[in-house]
Amino acid sequence: MINIKKYIVERVKEALNISKEIIVETPPKENMGDYSVPCFEFCTDSLKSPNDVANYIKDNFNDSDNYFNNISVIGPYVNFEINYDLLAPELIKRIEDKKNSYGSLNQGKGEELLIEHTSINPNAEPHMGRCRNSLIGDFMSNLYKFLGFNVERHYFINDLGKKIALLVIGIENYGLRTDDFSEILDVYVKIVKDAESDESLEQKAFDYLELVENGDKEMTQKFKTITDKCVQGQMKIFAELDIHFDVFTHESDYVHNNNLESILEKIRTKGKLKEDEEGRYYVDLSGFDIPTKSPVLVLTRSNKTSLYPIKDIAYTIYKMELNNKHNFIVLGEDQMVYMQQISAVMDILGYKSPELISYGYVLLDGNKMGASKGNYVLVSDFLNEIKKELKKNFEERNLTIDEEALRILCNACIKFPMLNVAKQKGVNFNMEAATSFIGESGIYILYSVVRINSILKNNKAMKEEIKFNNTIEQQIIKDLYYFEELVDNSLVTKEPSNLTKYIFNLTQKFSTFYEQINITNEEDEVLKSSRIRLLNCTKTVLTNALSILGIKTVDKM
Repeated sequence: MINIKKYIVERVKEALNISKEIIVETPPKENMGDYSVPCFEFCTDSLKSPNDVANYIKDNFNDSDNYFNNISVIGPYVNFEINYDLLAPELIKRIEDKKNSYGSLNQGKGEELLIEHTSINPNAEPHMGRCRNSLIGDFMSNLYKFLGFNVERHYFINDLGKKIALLVIGIENYGLRTDDFSEILDVYVKIVKDAESDESLEQKAFDYLELVENGDKEMTQKFKTITDKCVQGQMKIFAELDIHFDVFTHESDYVHNNNLESILEKIRTKGKLKEDEEGRYYVDLSGFDIPTKSPVLVLTRSNKTSLYPIKDIAYTIYKMELNNKHNFIVLGEDQMVYMQQISAVMDILGYKSPELISYGYVLLDGNKMGASKGNYVLVSDFLNEIKKELKKNFEERNLTIDEEALRILCNACIKFPMLNVAKQKGVNFNMEAATSFIGESGIYILYSVVRINSILKNNKAMKEEIKFNNTIEQQIIKDLYYFEELVDNSLVTKEPSNLTKYIFNLTQKFSTFYEQINITNEEDEVLKSSRIRLLNCTKTVLTNALSILGIKTVDKM
């Protein structure tokens, strides 16, 4: 199928006989056409003003394929109005042929891609603040998979550290009646409270950590067993959101086989390993432009047991050795400086680093969401609240909904608003807006798909010929055509909100179509058939776009 922007660029270069870069824009108003080319950079002795250039392009543009109904000039711009009679049949047939792969140009065919995201502490249940990491990571994974990459989703399990050691002690002290995740978390809360009044528990935790570092198999297994139970509980929650992982790696995997010692020795040979007055090893990061008070990254405690950063470095080396071409990590903006430190150490060791995908905070009614301050909403609690609200709404309308459809709607209530904000901006999460049936909400989008399904159920396309006679139809065709370009651009921007805005705008155009056009009563069979096919293509594109966000659709609501 023709790439219209590329077609314009080639023909403008041909008209001006130049090789300069040509920028193709979308005009600010619909009555200015579909595409425009600014002509400021192409003035010559004979074409002294941008307006002269624009008129010259208009008069000499070779549209031998008749892709434009009109080429006009407005000041320094030459504007192009698409010939929808030509574009529409090509586009509809392409979408009908490609179906659930429409939008993908198979950019990643044969390429491997590794992404790590989420990786929360095992002793914590996912909350809505940290969930943004998971949703962005899942969006990235789905996007690259849609584009043909072989995606591998990694999860790093922090099965060491003082928190896990305290959890092990807590289970020794209190026991577990079941392996239920919530009971494990309750035990952790109890032991942390005990440690506030009993300093010996903290020392015992450090003693346990030293045993693990020294290769004590029994203690290492205790740590792994309890963290694996925690991770299983976390994965059940993520499964409710249709988020999954392919590879799980334990932090403890790197404390044996001289792995960490080897890293320390390599840093030492580079002249960057130092020891402070407390006996801790640290990396001297002077020379790197990192905004910290002191250019150091501490790697061990005074007793030489390892801290998290050196195990993270070992893990990062492992990931880069698996894939040094397409390798990503998703972290909150509060971890950006830390990642700069890790990247600096990787550079010292002669390795590239994963590409960082960062994101802003999640706010709850204007306040930063975080577990340490107790200001958060658990994902499981939020899902339950949404289910209650949706069930109530359906019962008030004397309607029923099955559990799977309800789960999909709940996911949309979380994913769409969270991904609808540019990832570098903070999300001010509001449950009322998230569960609304109007506005930029997941339910509004899914309800629109249901309405399309209802129309398609009662109307079938019967004609091969395609024609349209309404402006809103042209606007929908233009949006459907743009989808491939949008998805391709996402490879560069890695921005989910561009996709959510596109979905909402396309849905709004469908709503206008729904208000203006009655397909069932249309007497012109070709026009009726064409509109049915257009709606079917709209449903395909909405479904494909939502799938990249990790949102499924429902047949009825």
